Amino acid sequence: MATFEAQVEGLTGLSIDGSSAPTQTELTQFLTDGAKEVLNALPKTRQRLFTTSNALNDSSPTLTLGGSEVFGVVRNDDTINQPCREIAPQLEGRVRDSSDMAFATATDPVFFIRDNILNIIPTPTNAQSGIVQTLNYPAVAFGDSAIAKFPDDGEYLVPIYASIKSLQNAIESIRALSNTQFDSAVSSNTAEDVEIATSHLNAGNAYLNEIASMEKQQVKLQADYDKGLAYLVG
Repeated sequence: MATFEAQVEGLTGLSIDGSSAPTQTELTQFLTDGAKEVLNALPKTRQRLFTTSNALNDSSPTLTLGGSEVFGVVRNDDTINQPCREIAPQLEGRVRDSSDMAFATATDPVFFIRDNILNIIPTPTNAQSGIVQTLNYPAVAFGDSAIAKFPDDGEYLVPIYASIKSLQNAIESIRALSNTQFDSAVSSNTAEDVEIATSHLNAGNAYLNEIASMEKQQVKLQADYDKGLAYLVG
């Protein structure tokens, strides 16, 4: 399968490299953003198909979420994985107090999230580990041709999303070039500069025509993306 960069180039007519508009680095960000948007649009029942299990133990007793949504938390009690009930972080002291009715035990563990960090009480160990299911957003590079843990029927939407953003980026870059040409034409206002001014005007108008063509393609791609996303979600 073609790389995502090649797919975007085919959809937009752009030539993308390390110094183009957009750059390959910017394209990677567009692809990553597109994958996140597609995953966020899925119903929860489908999002569960693409979750990741994160093990907590002696060496990693907590989990930094980084914005990932939590779908489930369990902690082993030496026999089975017990579901953890979520509490407000303000109750941490109470669930650690053995004399409190809210005290958390191996058979009735809890979890809370504070400052983007998920904590399980009792604290997971190697013998009694915890597992946190999260929806992690993939990092998609311009040279990739597939996305792991991602809906196959939605993967084609990612390069379309990136194509829309790439065209927006290219349009703004060309618009700046066009404005420069028109400014140069205005500044060439003496009789002997008529030929130079005309040349700048022609160049500026050529850029405007290029922008118009890109905007037309952008509208088409946006319609394709919106239709595809609605179908995927529905």
